[in-house]
Amino acid sequence: MKRFVFPIVVLVLLSIGTYSALSPESGRLDADLSTHFAVADTAAVQKIRIADNNGRVAVVTRVPDHPLGLWTLNDRYPARKDATDLLLKTFKRISVRQPVRASAKEGVLKMMASAGKRVDIFTKDSSTPFKTWFIGTPTQSHTGTHMLLELPESGRSETPYVTHIEGFTGFLSTRFFTEENEWRYTGVYESSADEIAAITAIPVDDIGTTATLRWNSEGDQIVAEHNGQTLDLPQRMLRDQWLRFKKVHVETWNSHLSPEAQDSLRSSPLAWNIKVDYKDGREVNLDLHWKAPIMEEYDTEGRLLPHDGSRMYAVYKGECALVQTFVFNPILDFWRALPQMGLQTSAP
Repeated sequence: MKRFVFPIVVLVLLSIGTYSALSPESGRLDADLSTHFAVADTAAVQKIRIADNNGRVAVVTRVPDHPLGLWTLNDRYPARKDATDLLLKTFKRISVRQPVRASAKEGVLKMMASAGKRVDIFTKDSSTPFKTWFIGTPTQSHTGTHMLLELPESGRSETPYVTHIEGFTGFLSTRFFTEENEWRYTGVYESSADEIAAITAIPVDDIGTTATLRWNSEGDQIVAEHNGQTLDLPQRMLRDQWLRFKKVHVETWNSHLSPEAQDSLRSSPLAWNIKVDYKDGREVNLDLHWKAPIMEEYDTEGRLLPHDGSRMYAVYKGECALVQTFVFNPILDFWRALPQMGLQTSAP
C-alpha cells in the first residue's frame, strides 16, 4: 500500500505547485501591491476620471439616491447607466494574468505613454485617487489588456501587467472612453406610466393624424382626442401606446453633423413633433426630421425609400441627435394608422 501512497502525494504536491505558479491572483503576484487593480467595494467609488492623450476628459460622479441610478458627466449631463455599471463591474472583476515579458516591457510602456488612458478612481471623502490605472493596448491575441497601477502609498508601478476578466474574451480598453457625446445618457422620455399626463404627436411630413392621449376625468381610462373629439379606440390599444413612453431613448448625441449642418437641421421642416406632458408640470418636446439615405433602400413593396430607412434626426432641447427607426416606428405607427380607421389624414 505504501508503494502507492508516495506517487499520489507527489502528484498532489505537483498539482498544487503548478496551480500556484499559474494562478494570477496567487503566490508572488498576489503579494505584489502593483497587481492589486481590483476594487473590492465598488459601492465606495464616488468618482471616476478618464483622460486620454488627446486632452479629452470624462469625469463621472455618483449621485446619491438618483431615481434612475444615474451619475453626472462633467458636472453637465446625466451619464449612461450601462457605461457606469460596466466600469464598476470591471473594477470588481479585473484580475492579473501575468507581467509583461521583459523583452516587451519597453515597447508597452512607450505605447502607454503615447496612446494610453489614465483612469483615476476616487472613493468616499477623498480628493486623492484611491487607485489609478494606466491603460494601454490589447495583447496580440486581443484577450488581455496592458495596464499599470499607481497607488497613493506605493506610487506608480514600474512593471506593466496583462489584465483580463475571467470568463470574458476580449480586451478592456474600449470600456474607458472619453468622448462626451458617447458618455451622455440617451433617455428622452423615461418615467413610470402614472407620471405621464398626456401624449401628443403631430405628423408634419408623414401620413397620420394628430391626436392626444390623456387620462379621462375619472383617471381610470386613457382616451384619445382629435380636434376636440374623443376617438372610439380599444382601451388595450391606448394602454399599449401609453406604455411605450415609459422609456424612449435616442441612439446617440453624436449626430455626425457639422455645426452649420446642425443649424440648418434645426430650421428645416419637421417630419414629426412629439410632446409629452407630465403630472409634475414638465413638458418635453421632441422634433423628428427625415435623414437622407446613404444607399438605395426599398420598402416591403419594392418602392424606393425617399429617406434613410434605419435612422432619423432628432432635435431635443435644441440639441441634434440620431434616432433609430427601429425604436420610433412602433411609436409613430399608432398615429399613422388612424387614417385607416376612418379619420382624416393630416398629410398633404
